[in-house]
Amino acid sequence: MSKAGLYIFTNINRPPQKLIDAFIGIPAATLAGNMNRMSCMNATIQSINHLPLLGPAFTVKSHPGDNLLFQKALDLAQPGDVVVMDAEGDLITPVMGKLLALWAKHRGLGGFIIDGAVCNIGALRKMDIPIYAAGTALAMSYKDRPGKINAPVTCGGVVVNPGDILVGDEDGVVVINPRDADELLKKSKDTIRMEQKMIEDIEDGTWNRMWIEEALTSRQAVIIHDNRNSPRVNVDAPVTIINKESAEPIHATAINISMEGILLQAEQPLEIHSQVRLYLSKELGSIDIAANVNWQQYNHFGCEFVDMPEDIRVILDHVIYRHLQFGRLENLDIGY
Repeated sequence: MSKAGLYIFTNINRPPQKLIDAFIGIPAATLAGNMNRMSCMNATIQSINHLPLLGPAFTVKSHPGDNLLFQKALDLAQPGDVVVMDAEGDLITPVMGKLLALWAKHRGLGGFIIDGAVCNIGALRKMDIPIYAAGTALAMSYKDRPGKINAPVTCGGVVVNPGDILVGDEDGVVVINPRDADELLKKSKDTIRMEQKMIEDIEDGTWNRMWIEEALTSRQAVIIHDNRNSPRVNVDAPVTIINKESAEPIHATAINISMEGILLQAEQPLEIHSQVRLYLSKELGSIDIAANVNWQQYNHFGCEFVDMPEDIRVILDHVIYRHLQFGRLENLDIGY
């Protein structure tokens, strides 16, 4: 056992180069969409020099701020390998600068993904080797801490195993288990073809948008068609409805209210285009008012106020103002 806690595994199972090359030109976002958005590094990992990245993972796990094993990895990695450094997101001490990046470029490595900091950012941005990192810093790195080469690591919130296929671009980085690669390739190419058809439909104005209505309907979305020119406030207050078609009062709950109308959730159906009398609770000013039932969606009813006397209009205006200023009011003091 290493007393220093340093472990170096020199051999990894790299996927065939033909399989890796099959991902050339496929956007990371397309791959992510076909992976149920799993294995996508979070937004802390950003491209430093805006170059696409593709290759097998050569992983390094080190104590934050230490780059001894990172430097060793640059000597062990094979051409095309992407060195993935788990520095636990440390942004105090950089683990790589321009000299190490130049050495990696000279050796033909495929790039870097560093969950930590880099330095010499101006020089790195000009280099022709993909560099992704969490940020920049200035302090000198350590070279005496524990760590591992080619063990599972965490980078950008995602577990990366040696030999995983990494795809990166301006949208981010995805991590692909080689066992899933063939199926993912097929799905992603199908997606690209489907999106190309959508682009053509957009250009000729035939893009089918009915799925939106279907999704809203399945989720019982409430669509409000009344005039929203005046302020409208969300409320949760009891309302009693007197309907000439019903011998008994109908109990309802006010969902929101404006000077033009009110949205009700009623226990019993109301007839569309009928006129009702509404008795609003104390929280809404203890007023009664006539309203037309204009529309219905499920047990929600949109009602437009009619024939509102001036004194009732003044009270309702005060109710809405107080709700806008103070939120839900259990006992509204109208002050009249």
